Formats: sequence, C-alpha cells, structure tokens
Amino acid sequence: MIVHYTYNMLKNKFLTWLNLLIMGIYTIPVAYSIWFVGIFNRFTKLKYYIAQSWTIPWMWAARSKVTLIKNYDYKKNQPYVVISNHLSNLDPMMQFRYLKIKWVFMAKKEVYKLPFFRTAAKSFNFIKVDRADKNDRKSINDQAKKLFNNGWSLMVYPQGTRAKKDSFLPFKSGAFHIALDNNIPILPVVIAGTGDIWPRGEKFMKSGKAIINTLEPIDISKYTKDTIDQLVDETYEKMSKVYKELTDTIKQ
Repeated sequence: MIVHYTYNMLKNKFLTWLNLLIMGIYTIPVAYSIWFVGIFNRFTKLKYYIAQSWTIPWMWAARSKVTLIKNYDYKKNQPYVVISNHLSNLDPMMQFRYLKIKWVFMAKKEVYKLPFFRTAAKSFNFIKVDRADKNDRKSINDQAKKLFNNGWSLMVYPQGTRAKKDSFLPFKSGAFHIALDNNIPILPVVIAGTGDIWPRGEKFMKSGKAIINTLEPIDISKYTKDTIDQLVDETYEKMSKVYKELTDTIKQ
C-alpha cells in the first residue's frame, strides 16, 4: 500500500510539472495568436477557439471525470454575467472548456504592468479594474458594455477568492451591479470536486470527480438598486444548497 501511495504521489507530481512546462511553452504562442487576430477584430470568435485549445493540456493533467449538468439550456451566444463559486485554480479552465461560453475575466490594474501578462489581458479584452479608485465603476461599465454589445460574457467569482471545499464563502455584490447597470442576465454556475483535484495551497493535481451545474439564468430586469442585496442573498442561498447536493453526490 505504501509503494502504491508513493507511486501515485510521484505520478501526480510528474504529470503536474510536465503540464506546467507544456503550458509555459504553449501559453506564449496562444497569447500572441490571440493578439494577432485581435488586430483585425477585437471581438472575433476565433479568440475563443484559440483559448479553448489552451485548456486541453489542463484537462489532461487533471485526469478528472467531469459531469456537466445543464438545468437550463442557456444560449451560448447570449451575453451573460456568469457567476460561480471558486475552489481551485483549475476552475476557470474546466468551466471554460465545458460550458463553451465566450467570456472574459476582470484583471486588477497591477497585471497590466507586467509585459507579457499585459499583452495577454489586453488581447483577450479582460476588464481592467483599479481597486484603489472608488470611481472605477464607470470605467468597468464602459468596458463591460463594449463586451456585451459584441456578444461576449463576463465571468466573475463573487466570493473573491478560492474557498476550502467544506465552506461556501459569502458573495460580494460587484457582479450583480454590473449585470444591473447593463441589463444583462446572470448565469449562476456551481462547481464541486475541484477542491480535491487541485486543492488551494497544493502544488500538485490528482485525479478525481468534478461536477459543473448550470442554474436558470436570472432576469436582472426584475430587480432595482434597492433590491439588489436581496438578489445577492437569494442567489447565494440557492447556489450554496446546490453545492452541498453536488458534494454529497461526489462522496457517494
């Protein structure tokens, strides 16, 4: 048993480091390919297909069995503010791979000071965020409006950080305000299992089961600035309940 455990541990380390090496090399042509096609069209769908290819090595390294549960047949070309709980560094790649929605993330302005990452973030139309500027909301909405008008979605983790697998952190309201200000529906997504495959603070991945569950989109037009906190609470309760159900399913 000890020999088997040692073998699996070494195997996980080898595959993780091999994947990181492959990704380190592959990320450069991916980023600059996205930059190049963006010269002709900032919001071309070709960027999405190039980025999809980037997720394949991550799925190979994770060696996980992924189940996608679609409670609602969402429209892939409809812009959404997609929100999800967050457990692992693996979440963005896995969700992008399986949900097949054209989305971008938000990136703090410090990222734009790093030459390569600045190119990648600007090429993929990430929304630039200045946390020190209290008036940054207008800039965020201006960027988001261009994104939505071109059929792209915004992916946000409202918990703000990765949570331990046995906890479901409270939501911040930023994503909900972006949806309200731009009259864009919210697509709630719950993910479970990735906290075991690549736990927070761990260097290496291991195989396991993961489930991605999409819930019914929220019609933001039914809410106002006065009721947005109610929406945050309702969405949190609904998603936390689904998360518990998914974790119980994985344990079986």
